[in-house]
Amino acid sequence: MGDDANHNASTDDENRLFQQEMAGVKPLRQHQAQTSGKSDTIPEFTKALRRRSAATDYTPPADGLSDTHIEPIEPEQPIEYLKAGLQNSRFKQLKQGHFPVDYNLDLHGCTIEEARNLLTRFLAFCQDQHYSCVRVIHGKSHRSFGQQDTMKSYVNQWLRQINAVQAFCSCLPRDGGRGAVYVLLKTRR
Repeated sequence: MGDDANHNASTDDENRLFQQEMAGVKPLRQHQAQTSGKSDTIPEFTKALRRRSAATDYTPPADGLSDTHIEPIEPEQPIEYLKAGLQNSRFKQLKQGHFPVDYNLDLHGCTIEEARNLLTRFLAFCQDQHYSCVRVIHGKSHRSFGQQDTMKSYVNQWLRQINAVQAFCSCLPRDGGRGAVYVLLKTRR
């Protein structure tokens, strides 16, 4: 017990000495929240998109594009979609390349997030300009085959979700073949 009494006495002395040294000291007030430094883990392209979005008046369309389930598309697999209500004859004309292409969007070199932003803005712009048929070049993704995150797979999914899109299909070889799609847009009234 003698050792415990000596230990308690020395602890009491240390506490008293500490209290004397700290007399009159006031805690610092913080005006900023502590950060954990996690901002360094945000990819640079995401930071750039955030900066651009904050600097512009652009408001993303109400069509929120989901990417929760992306069906993998093979590089040479044709893709097509026909919204209910569109005449089959118009879809057949689209597939045969009978509509003049009013405008093009090339997504080569874009990240998935950049492509999503560009695609929604591009289609909104084209609809505002009263374009009826446009072409989106997504590439075939030969180097990424077997992975879900290919641009072709995302474009296939996103176009199905956008209200302005009536139909789309892989292009004829002269217009990019299976690395691009013709997109038929609704006309705004």
